[in-house]
Amino acid sequence: MCGIVGYVGHQAAGPILLEGLQRLEYRGYDSSGIAVIDRDGALAVMKREGKLRDLQAAIQQMPSGATGIGHTRWATHGQPSDRNAHPHASSSGDVIVVQNGIVENYRELRAELQDQLDAEGRSWHSDTDTEVIPELISRELIAGKSFEDALAYAVGRLRGANAIAAAHRGDPDRIYAARKGSAGGIVIGYGDGEMFVASDLPALLPHTATVYHLEDGDIAVIDDRSVRIRQENRTSFQPTPVQVDLDPVAIARGPYRHFMLKEIHEQPRALSDTIRGRARLEPPSALADDLELPIETLRSIQRVLVIGMGTSLHAAMIGRWWIEQIAGIPADFDNASEFRFRAPLLGPSTLVVAVTQSGETIDTLGAMNHVRHHWGAPQVAITNVEGSEATRQADASIILRCGPEVGVASTKTFVGSLAALYLLACRIGHAQGRLSPHVLTDRLEQLLTAPSLVERGIQRAERCAEIAQRFGTASNFLVLGRGIEYPLAMEAALKCKEISYVHAEGYAAGEMKHGPIALLDQEFPVIALAPRGPLFDKMTSAIQQVSARRAPVIAIGDEGDEHLSELVDHFIGVPPAPPLLTPFSLTPVIQLLAYQIALTRGLDIDQPRNLAKTVTVE
Repeated sequence: MCGIVGYVGHQAAGPILLEGLQRLEYRGYDSSGIAVIDRDGALAVMKREGKLRDLQAAIQQMPSGATGIGHTRWATHGQPSDRNAHPHASSSGDVIVVQNGIVENYRELRAELQDQLDAEGRSWHSDTDTEVIPELISRELIAGKSFEDALAYAVGRLRGANAIAAAHRGDPDRIYAARKGSAGGIVIGYGDGEMFVASDLPALLPHTATVYHLEDGDIAVIDDRSVRIRQENRTSFQPTPVQVDLDPVAIARGPYRHFMLKEIHEQPRALSDTIRGRARLEPPSALADDLELPIETLRSIQRVLVIGMGTSLHAAMIGRWWIEQIAGIPADFDNASEFRFRAPLLGPSTLVVAVTQSGETIDTLGAMNHVRHHWGAPQVAITNVEGSEATRQADASIILRCGPEVGVASTKTFVGSLAALYLLACRIGHAQGRLSPHVLTDRLEQLLTAPSLVERGIQRAERCAEIAQRFGTASNFLVLGRGIEYPLAMEAALKCKEISYVHAEGYAAGEMKHGPIALLDQEFPVIALAPRGPLFDKMTSAIQQVSARRAPVIAIGDEGDEHLSELVDHFIGVPPAPPLLTPFSLTPVIQLLAYQIALTRGLDIDQPRNLAKTVTVE
């Protein structure tokens, strides 16, 4: 939920830290800070409440020093303030730490450390849980331990999931990193006489594409030329880094006003990249080389459970529909944060599919861990980040190939997840003999039209802007859908909440009569997702019920549908699609509507308040 950077090398650390934080600001932007140590051990700490630009404006003179750590914060303990911004130093001033995660037992640790602080006439300098970490390390240093041992001790005392970077004034040529649990990743980047640390790969660009991901329980000791990993059992080794394929241009905003708009426009390519080589027509196959599950496992599956959070949960809901309709086996979806607390009944014949764009979502990882330890069911992770924790927990992974997604509101990873779920449904159906070669070919040919459907949907941007101008001041929206469009109604409502700060609810249209219809009047616009399909007549019936209450109706349906356009107050036409592919034609329009409403309201679209790109705390 927060962003961490670190550097040790031959260049000035300050500018590199700030550049890295800028690339990670999507992970949190309540406050930010950097700490730089020079060769003599002099420490300079600069931090500021607000966005990174506020910190940059406050730095009058960049500190000297070639070693440092930095942090951009999404607040959990302690309100956003200069006082609570990271990095945090020990009361002695010799240890400096940044952290992503939650120290669940920080009150106990704080009480334990209080007597020593009182005896030395020192006090706490923040309201955060993180401050106990440098204090624990400092206490162990005073007792004679090395910094490495002191850090290992401190990490061992923490309860919860934590990702940590630390430095010590007495050892200015090294930085340290630690990972405990699933609090988000720690990636080490290898340079030429310099080393980098970051929460996520974009912060390492354009410096290096040679990286190593820390595993749970690892502590890294890093100097300008090497890395040594210490594991929980105290064994040490030199890690073998890998090359990653990330284009620095891909995370630049280019000509677009916001990253979200850029990423909406990147969706056709993201879809094509996700599908390419995985949907083959001669002979027909899906994920033939990309799903490392034994064919015997696929044939034994009797049920599929798809889990996720937020936008990924809405993708899971659509995936459930496809698995039942295409693969022909029972499927369900669940909210990952609730799943492990209701004693779910699983077994080796249930396939669990975890959808998580970052691969680091704490609730989804918790659910995956629960499955592994209690049920032993096979698991597939669908994620955009190769090497993420989800890929390490799963038995097999489908990597989305969408490229970095910087905007906090997920867009291209949503359609990428949809494509992956569709392909998975085809793979299971084919493996179980439920899809003949002819039917499989037809399903895959339909999927290959998805990038074009999305591209044509994006072309409705001007119409979305016109409607946003008309309804940009609305306080509420109701979004209705039926069948496979119902999860999209929920996604449309979520996008309105996330970036437009508008109260919006996504409902199954048949459910509207059971309560929500009481809310409707002339000031309560309703968005109706109504492409032609098996449930079109039922959808138009719901639209007429809304119109009878004088609520303005914005319908999104097949272009050229004059009957629908005459029924409603405002109409947006999208390219007609086969019934199973309507999510691809509708998705860009619901995204653009939310984007344009936020634009008319003058909001910070890429960094909406109170949100962060990757949720790594419960």
